[in-house]
Amino acid sequence: MASTEFCCAVDLGATNVRCAVLGRNGEISGFQRSEVSGIENASCITAKIVDMIESAVEETGADIGAVGISTAGPVDLAHGSVVNSPNMQAGEIFLRDPISEAFGVPVCMLTDCKAGAYGEYVFGGHGDASTLVYLTMSTGIGSGVISKGEILQGADGNAGEVGHFVVDTKYNMPCGCGGFGHWEAYASGSGMPRFFAEWLRQQGAEFEKPLLTSGQILFAARQGETLCSKFISEVAEINARGMHSLVCAYNPDCVVLDGPLAREYADLLIGDFGGYLRMPEVCVTELDGNAPLLGAGAYAFEQRKANL
Repeated sequence: MASTEFCCAVDLGATNVRCAVLGRNGEISGFQRSEVSGIENASCITAKIVDMIESAVEETGADIGAVGISTAGPVDLAHGSVVNSPNMQAGEIFLRDPISEAFGVPVCMLTDCKAGAYGEYVFGGHGDASTLVYLTMSTGIGSGVISKGEILQGADGNAGEVGHFVVDTKYNMPCGCGGFGHWEAYASGSGMPRFFAEWLRQQGAEFEKPLLTSGQILFAARQGETLCSKFISEVAEINARGMHSLVCAYNPDCVVLDGPLAREYADLLIGDFGGYLRMPEVCVTELDGNAPLLGAGAYAFEQRKANL
C-alpha cells in the first residue's frame, strides 16, 4: 500500500509550475520549479509536471500516497483538466488521469485559490475562521472560500473567479477571457501595465518608460513618482470595488491577501471598501507564497484518508 505519510503537491500557474513532497505537518522537501509561460502544447506541460514529480520523489526517497494539484483555472473536475485558462496558451491541459497513471496513486485537483484558501485554513493560523476568503493578486486575480471548514467548489469547481467581477465601465479594459471591465484587467500583474498605458492616454500624459511592469509601477508609486502615485490611487479605488463585491458575496470574517503584488504592496493597492456589511479582518499571508502548494498537499491527504 502506498504511504499515507507523504504526498506530492503541484502548483501550476500561468508563469511557472512548482512541485514538492509534503509531510502531514506541511514539511516541504524536494522542491522543484520550472517555467511554463509561453508553452502552447498541453501535453508538454503535463509531461513536465510528471518529470518534476519524479525528480522530487527521487531526491527525497519518499513513498508518496497521493498527488494534490493546485492550478490556475478554470478547471473541469469531471475530466481532471484545466480548460482554456485566459492566462495560459495551452488550451485544455489534462492532468489528473495521466499523473495518476504515471505514479499509481490517486490525484486530486483544486483551483490555485481554493488550494491557497485551504492552505491558509490548515497551516496559516486561520482555522478558527467561520468564512475565510483567500484573494490572490498575481498574473491574474482570483479567490478561494472556506466556509465552516468546507471548500466552496461551485458546480464545476470554479467558484471564486472574482477576477471576472465587473469593476469598471469608464475605461472598459479588455480581459483575457474576452470580457470587458473585469477586475483582473486592471489590477493583476498582467493587466496593470495595459491599464496604465490606457490611463496615461486618457489623461493626455506621457511617461518616460511606457513598458513598465506592475512591480515597477508600484515601486515608483511608493517612491513618490507623481504619475504612478496618481495611477495607483485609481487602481486602489478599483480594488476597493472588487473587495466590496467580494465581501457582499461571501460575508467573510477573514480575508487573506496573497500573490507577489499583494505581499509587497497591499498598503498601496487596497482602498477603503467599507459600507454595507461588517468589515472582515484583512491580512497578508505569512506562508511566503506557499499557501497553494500546502493546500494542495493537505487536500490530497484529506481525500486519500476519506477514500481508504
